[in-house]
Amino acid sequence: MNYIKSYLILLLSLSAFLANGQQLKQEKNVVAWKISYALDFGSPKQKIASSKEDQGQIAMMELARSLSGSTDDSPPLICYVSPEYIRVEQKGLGGGITLADKRDTVSYQLDTTEKTASRYPAAMPNIQTAMAGDSMMVISSADFVMELKPGTLQIQGYTCKKAIFVNPNSPENVITVWYAAELPRLYWQKYSYLKSVPGCALAIGTLSRGMNIGIKANQIEKVKLSESFFVPPSKYKIND
Repeated sequence: MNYIKSYLILLLSLSAFLANGQQLKQEKNVVAWKISYALDFGSPKQKIASSKEDQGQIAMMELARSLSGSTDDSPPLICYVSPEYIRVEQKGLGGGITLADKRDTVSYQLDTTEKTASRYPAAMPNIQTAMAGDSMMVISSADFVMELKPGTLQIQGYTCKKAIFVNPNSPENVITVWYAAELPRLYWQKYSYLKSVPGCALAIGTLSRGMNIGIKANQIEKVKLSESFFVPPSKYKIND
């Protein structure tokens, strides 16, 4: 009888081992690039005319840092990008975790507190408003036209090329992008206009009051991650 019990225990243990081995075998790994971005204020386009303007620019930089949740030890934006998947971890106002499969038409915004995942269109234009004289003007990223420009810029060991986005209805609103052609494209939700960039955007900026305001990659590493890292956890509730 003891021999039978020992045999059954051995059989069960072997079955569990084989099941775990099969599960591990089925778990797919994804080669991706982890890119950390820091706020980038560049160099002023023109010399500061007065200390009052200087104070105004300092106030703008502090406001940008505050809204982004940026600190010296923690970047405001970390992106994981592969040829198939995107994961964006953003801090500060409007932050959160965004997941996207480039082969799908939807993306997911995770709420790690409520354990939910909200479904959104993968392409979502960024809508802003600005004053034009006495009237209010609506600016949409969907209206921007991309132009490839000459020039290169070294960012974290990558030779980046230049692209600009111009709004024909508001030509003074220009977004400058420096991208690495050898890295997969990175775009998500309201930044879906970056999908047209032939590479991964490592620096994005726009000029405001003579000062560049944007983000720039300050750390890039190649990593291998589980495919589950890029999809909503199975225990999360999906909200449409």
